[in-house]
Amino acid sequence: MKHYSLLLVVILAVTCSSLIAEEKAALQPNATVVSLLQGSAGKSVELHLRSGEKMGGKVAQVTDNVVHLSNLTGAEYFDAFVDVKDISAVVVRVAGR
Repeated sequence: MKHYSLLLVVILAVTCSSLIAEEKAALQPNATVVSLLQGSAGKSVELHLRSGEKMGGKVAQVTDNVVHLSNLTGAEYFDAFVDVKDISAVVVRVAGR
């Protein structure tokens, strides 16, 4: 009976660890800020702007020139439209979902 209990614990541990496994951020050789944002559509991101300001929200839509953020962090009833040329970094949460 001890063997079955140990086997059950091992199976549960493996199953749970695969469910909470971290999604790795992958960078393609031809990646751009636009392509990273398009891949993050529907997800929450934080944009670091060249001015030093940080802006967080959910990526609603991305064009070649503008990203539309909805549900802004700290201002949930507002949206933002950001020129992609003003973005210096894109921060995406990949763990703890």
